[in-house]
Amino acid sequence: MSGKFNNRTLLIVFLGLAGILVLTRVFTAKKAERTLDTDLVEIDTGRISTIYIYPQAEQGAELVFSRNGIAWIVSKDELSAPADKYSIGHALDELLNLKADRLVARSEEKWPEFHVNDSLGTRVLVKEGKKTTLDMIIGRFNYQPPPGGFSGYGQQYGTGITYVRNIDEDEVYAVEGFLAMSINQGFNNWRDQTICRLTKDRITKVVFEYPADSGFVAQKLDMNWTINGILADSTSMAQYLNGLSRKSHGDFADGFSPLSNPLYQVTFEGMNMDPLLIRVYSQVSDELILHSTINPESYFRITRDGLFRDIFKSSAGLISGSASI
Repeated sequence: MSGKFNNRTLLIVFLGLAGILVLTRVFTAKKAERTLDTDLVEIDTGRISTIYIYPQAEQGAELVFSRNGIAWIVSKDELSAPADKYSIGHALDELLNLKADRLVARSEEKWPEFHVNDSLGTRVLVKEGKKTTLDMIIGRFNYQPPPGGFSGYGQQYGTGITYVRNIDEDEVYAVEGFLAMSINQGFNNWRDQTICRLTKDRITKVVFEYPADSGFVAQKLDMNWTINGILADSTSMAQYLNGLSRKSHGDFADGFSPLSNPLYQVTFEGMNMDPLLIRVYSQVSDELILHSTINPESYFRITRDGLFRDIFKSSAGLISGSASI
């Protein structure tokens, strides 16, 4: 009698423990299903050979980014050009650090709402040789203002939320950051737009070559600038060179080939630097074509306002601090 009771008790205890084990596994599995896998991207930026982007800014046209040593080349249709290394580097950093903030949808019906379908999103495909390591749709972007609003000096900056979907998955994720703005750009925005990069304190000589022998030479002797032997206005020279520390332009003149000597040319020489030459060629109407040796494969359309006036100064203006040519 006692043996039967003990066996029945043990059986009940065993079944109870088994039931607890089953329930524990069920709840653990459900909890695991609810746990968000924040790592959406696994790429090695050092191994990337090619990137394909189909931005909405180009109506989904294919842009191809090919690694050329440490540089990148961007191509669209038959046109290839040096890519802006900072734009590429920033986009890759955003992709590399991409982490899911929350899951916002699980079904295809929700894709249009978050712009992660083919017609509304920007597709990004990354290859390491023949291996595809990322294939993702970058969707809608929402700006999130700071909690306390804007407060002028020392203000907090808001954050961005981008919605993304891996191409072979139904799930849509919200990620923090400005990925959509970094990726969804037109062809010319990805190109190297550099015209001028100068460090003022290195420059010791500037040679201006203008039509009708109206050019001149600005030279730094000790701490003073002179123009054709006349003392220049130090403030004007400093402002001029500071203004050229970083110049870019996005209006490319693809297909242009100079058939004559430049109308205007300025050459910057200095310590520990290669000479920088900026030339301007004549074109139809008021349009001019600019070329810089810092970006030798590109030509740019400009007018006689703005950029032209920033680069090509008059000797009188730099002596007295007045006008451009």
